Amino acid sequence: MKAMAFRVMLAIVAMLTVTNTSAVIKKTVYNNDTVENGLVVAREVCAEEGGALVFISRSEMEYTADGQLAVKRDYTWNETESTWTFSRLYTYTYSDNGFVITVTDANGRVRTFDYTNNSEQ
Repeated sequence: MKAMAFRVMLAIVAMLTVTNTSAVIKKTVYNNDTVENGLVVAREVCAEEGGALVFISRSEMEYTADGQLAVKRDYTWNETESTWTFSRLYTYTYSDNGFVITVTDANGRVRTFDYTNNSEQ
């Protein structure tokens, strides 16, 4: 009997947790893009909370002459100062074919991409 009561209590707690989590996740999110020459050079993301729009993030992008993303700067909203605060920087390099070869973050960590097919034929 105690085991049954424990299972019922556990099921109710799990149900409340799922219900509560889903209520927090559901937000209306808006993107505000600034486009120049067909390329997005800035994107601000905000969410609607309690009838007001709240800033979440901002990204600024720079492109190569070929239209490939070269630099991306990310910012977060500083509620206290009502301004954007720099948070991340990414730089990109490309192969002659136009594929991303490396992505480097502000800490100097490099992520390398290899597009060769290593499978036996």
